[in-house]
Amino acid sequence: MTLLQSIITRPKPGRRHDAVALAVEASKLVERHGAADCRLLAAQVAGEMSGTHVFTLEFENGAAWGEYTDALYADAELQALLERVEAEDSPVDTVAMSIVSEIPLGRNASKARGAVVEAYSSRVLPGRFEGAVGLANTVFEFVEGRGATNCRLSQMSAAGTMTDCLVASWELESMQALGRLADSYMSEPEGQRIMETLTGTDGPITPVASGIYTEIPL
Repeated sequence: MTLLQSIITRPKPGRRHDAVALAVEASKLVERHGAADCRLLAAQVAGEMSGTHVFTLEFENGAAWGEYTDALYADAELQALLERVEAEDSPVDTVAMSIVSEIPLGRNASKARGAVVEAYSSRVLPGRFEGAVGLANTVFEFVEGRGATNCRLSQMSAAGTMTDCLVASWELESMQALGRLADSYMSEPEGQRIMETLTGTDGPITPVASGIYTEIPL
């Protein structure tokens, strides 16, 4: 089961370039200890989280993440980096950290990455987890038919008030492609049905937050 660690930071005014440089340095260090597929995403339109950066590290499973974490605490160079992140002159302020475990859906779909990531978080209503997974599959089929790739459903843990929330995400090649997808929710009957489920009283989830992110190359 794939596990991701997510670190959300907010660049300080005038320090965005330094914040990206710090993420580049961090990715090289953490990959040395088994973290894979490090990514840096910028929240473009995400409500109160707009302007933040999301740094993600991916692991094959929980055991691999635990081994990485043990190594992190034993590595003086990594500890020095963490101290710089927390220092008064750091280019970022740490906003939140969490663990996200991907829920296997057994879907045979494209895992290709895109320049734009759209993500929705929600809470599952009591006894409706199966329905929430079914809804995610329906949404993924819809967005994939309109150009989306790398659809993933995950569950958050060690995430404060967001613990146990589900996160559904997919990726697109551009903002224009994202805009076309948004149009389809309102112009196509299938999209309208999805919106009715998300906003109606019979849906299996309660929406919590959503955001649009762009990838910053590391």
